[in-house]
Order: sequence, then structure tokens, then C-alpha cells
Amino acid sequence: MLSTITPRPVRGLVIAEVVILAGLNLEQLVRRIILHGPTTAGELFYFVVGVMIAVPALLRRRFPERTATLAGAGIALSLICSAAGFLGKPAAQIDGDPEILALMLLTGAACHRLPRSLAGVLAVLSGLAMAAAPVLRYGDSSAVLTVAVLWALLWGGSIMVGLILRDGDARREAALVAARERERLELARELHDLVAHHITGVVVRTQAAGVILADGPEHDLIKEIEHAGAEALGAVRRLVMMLRDPGHATPVVTGDLVKTVEAAAGEQEGVTLRLAPGLANLAIAPETVSTVHRVVLESLTNVRKHAADARAITVTVEPAEDRRHLRVEVVNDGLRPSRTRRSAGGYGLIGMGERIAALDGRLSAGEHGERGWRVLAELPLPGGAAVTR
Repeated sequence: MLSTITPRPVRGLVIAEVVILAGLNLEQLVRRIILHGPTTAGELFYFVVGVMIAVPALLRRRFPERTATLAGAGIALSLICSAAGFLGKPAAQIDGDPEILALMLLTGAACHRLPRSLAGVLAVLSGLAMAAAPVLRYGDSSAVLTVAVLWALLWGGSIMVGLILRDGDARREAALVAARERERLELARELHDLVAHHITGVVVRTQAAGVILADGPEHDLIKEIEHAGAEALGAVRRLVMMLRDPGHATPVVTGDLVKTVEAAAGEQEGVTLRLAPGLANLAIAPETVSTVHRVVLESLTNVRKHAADARAITVTVEPAEDRRHLRVEVVNDGLRPSRTRRSAGGYGLIGMGERIAALDGRLSAGEHGERGWRVLAELPLPGGAAVTR
């Protein structure tokens, strides 16, 4: 599973959308009052609904995971407004530019982010809302029919933009997956050709020395070196198999996870360790132990670089609620990285994500609370969080 970084809304686009929608609503209100005299109850109702539909359109960037709800709410308000206009007296003045712009933004977002079936349903409903609104609200004159055709064309344009963005995301994701696969295979080849070759040489020479010094006092020490080399060779081969085939099941061992986390945290001031009971006896692959070390070490390094004023840093390592993942969380109360001067590097988080993705884990990093930053890694535990005795 690919790692993810918490997305942030693009402030420039958000500000532009707020200004445009607010300006259109203000222009519509002023035009009705100054140029067309007193506003009727129906026209005022359409204006209020248009303002209400603009709200979910603006919130779609802040809450992308709720795109379906926001788009559905905006489309429902528009359809209700059109139904009320059809049942009541048609308004005399054709209007609704802010509402149509808001519906375009919601339709494009739905086609961009949502699953195909749900996006298709919302696209059809938004098309009905946009194309039928002029006729239902303002009658069936030639001018109204012209506006209906224009709004239908705008609906088609919003769908096209959403699909273009969707296709761009799919291409970028495919390119990212392909790049990671190439990097994984390249790393596997290097491990196999270089590291495994040299470790094999060490093991063979140690075995030869054991035969020569079979009766000497160094025999036990040589046997220990041979055993350590064989274990290292086995770990490298398991890692190569995992890199070549991410679905390869890595044997679990009892890793000294507690000492690994303590070593990564060191004796840094302000760091609080929260380790779940029984963590030292957790059945875990050695590759996961090394990844935990990397996550903690890199996260604390980033705190020193980007949040030097942090006074409280909490490192939490515990099995997740599903008992199938190990949660590694590093939280600090310093300034958010977006407010600090970034270093010229910036590849630590990317490298951490690549390493976690190779283990089929998840990584998220983003703002936490009013003042702080959190890095959360979830690493799979083969067979669940079984603790050895």
C-alpha cells in the first residue's frame, strides 16, 4: 500500500473561489435591487439558495473525503429550488450565475475524486439540476431555453475538467507505482549481487577457519561469527524476496523492538516514550524492526530541523486496534513545518514512505492539533499481533 501525506488545500485557489462566488452573489443582489426594483419573494428565495449552494462548493477542498456528501447536498438544494419555482409563480428575472458556478465546482470534484458509479449518478443529477433549472424557474421562453442550453454546456465542461483531472491522477499514480517497482527491483539486485555476495564470502571463510582451528580456543568464537553471518545472510535473502515479490510472506521472529525504539530516541530532551506492554516479546519481522527504527529516528531528526522550539515530543509504539498492524506515532508541539524554514533536503520523509510502502504499510504526516505535527506509520504484523511467551 502506498504511503500518503495529508493533503492541504491550495490557499490561492480557495481565496479565488471565495472572491468570485462572493462577487457574483453581491453583483446579483445589487443588480436586482438597483436595476430591477424591489425583489420578489421568489427571486429572494433563489438568491438565498444560491448562497447556500456556494458553501459546500467552497468546503469541498477543505474536506475532500466528504466530496460525495457536499456534492449531493448542493445538487439536492438546486433541485428543491427548481421544484419550488415550478410549483409557484415563475420569477420574471433570469439569474443564478453563482449557483451554476458552485454546481460546476461540485460536479467537477465528484468526477475527479469519487468512484465511477457514484460520480456517474451525481453527474446525471447535476446535469438535470443545471439544464432544467431555467425552464422550471423562469418559464419556457426562447431566452430561457437559450440559458438552459448554455448551462447544459457548462455542465458538460465541468464533467470534462473533472475527468481530465481524474485521468491525470491515475497516470501520476501509475508512474509512481512503476517508479517504485523499478527502485524495488534495483535494490533487490544490489542486495543480491553485492551484500549477499560479501556476506556469503565471510561465512565461507569463517567455516574454513573453524575447520583449521577446530581444536583451538577460538573455535567457539568462530562458530558464533559463522552463526551471525548465516543469520545476516538469511535476513538479506528474505529482504530480497520481499522486494522482488511484495506478497512474499516473511517469517516472524521475536525482535528486540523496545531496545530499537529506545536506541532511536536516545537521550534527547523532551522525548517521552509510550511503549505498549509486552512489546519486547512481539512476534515481528526483522525488517519491520529496522523500519520502526528509521521512522522514529527520521521523525525526531525532522523535529530538530523544522520545529526547534518543540518542548514535548511523544513517541508511541503499540499494536493497532485491529491487532494486525503496529502503530508508530511521533507527535511534537512545535511549530508546523509550513511555518518554518525548510532545509534544502526534504527527502527523509519520502525515503521513509518508500521503505514503509515496501512492507505494505501506511504512512501519514500532517498537522496535529492547533500547534504541532504528527508522523504516523502503520506496519503490518503477519498473523496479527501474537505475543510469544
